[in-house]
Amino acid sequence: MMVNPYDDSRLMLALQIDHSRVAGFFAAHWGNKDFARLEPYSSVVLAAHEHDIGWWEWEMKPSTLNDKGFPLDYHDGSLKYLGQLRLDIYKNAVDHVLQRDPYAALLMAMHGVALMNAGYGKYAYPPDRTSDPRVKAYVDHQEQLRVELLEQLRQSEQFKNFTSDEQVWTNYEYMEVFDQLAQFVCNRYPLNSKWRKLGPTNTLNDVDVPTKRGSRPVKINIDTISGNRAILSPYPFNVDPLIVAFPARLVPHRAYKDPEDFLNEFYQAERITVTHTLAST
Repeated sequence: MMVNPYDDSRLMLALQIDHSRVAGFFAAHWGNKDFARLEPYSSVVLAAHEHDIGWWEWEMKPSTLNDKGFPLDYHDGSLKYLGQLRLDIYKNAVDHVLQRDPYAALLMAMHGVALMNAGYGKYAYPPDRTSDPRVKAYVDHQEQLRVELLEQLRQSEQFKNFTSDEQVWTNYEYMEVFDQLAQFVCNRYPLNSKWRKLGPTNTLNDVDVPTKRGSRPVKINIDTISGNRAILSPYPFNVDPLIVAFPARLVPHRAYKDPEDFLNEFYQAERITVTHTLAST
């Protein structure tokens, strides 16, 4: 759950599962003269769309508060507060999607591992947590699944043409791009707010953004020119401008005495739709 100040008296809550749908929306619209269309399209879009679906196991009843009694934000330290459930959330999501699309499940497994091992050693944040025995067991299990799935996919008529090491790792990089861009859009309000200190920067933490096969990756810069409009350079989508919307809830901006106190407000919360515009100019 992404918890943001909305105004002086209210917090805005954006659920991880809704952030995930935004990531999928970005994936669905990815590609233009400068950026290649995703391959295999529906599998990569599905992986982005469902990458945080496991969070529903907790978000259906997000009763955990942080140490100050506020709703648990995703940067408060979910492993600290949720323990094994935090790891099961991603494992169970992969298992669920595996029944429908093994290629999407492969990418989701890689994304979940990356959140625990500093992006396979490429990122400074989130940190490498594999010294925790629970995390190591999770990573070992998901990495074994990755190896097994990749072997199966390479024998599949449907997916074998998309299973080179280069293509699989490129699609994993897309997952990180879609996730970070969707975080940037969903984890602050208004869009040009400077309140959020952790999470993607306006350069998406300088992650490599794939372009076309044989071309070098680029960095994307996000210029938030107003509270609901941003300019992306270079611009990666097939629609310009791209209008993106997601649901959120408004709850009182205060510490809560216990989980039931918060859940009373959470379930009764005013629902709003946040709409932003991403454009090239």
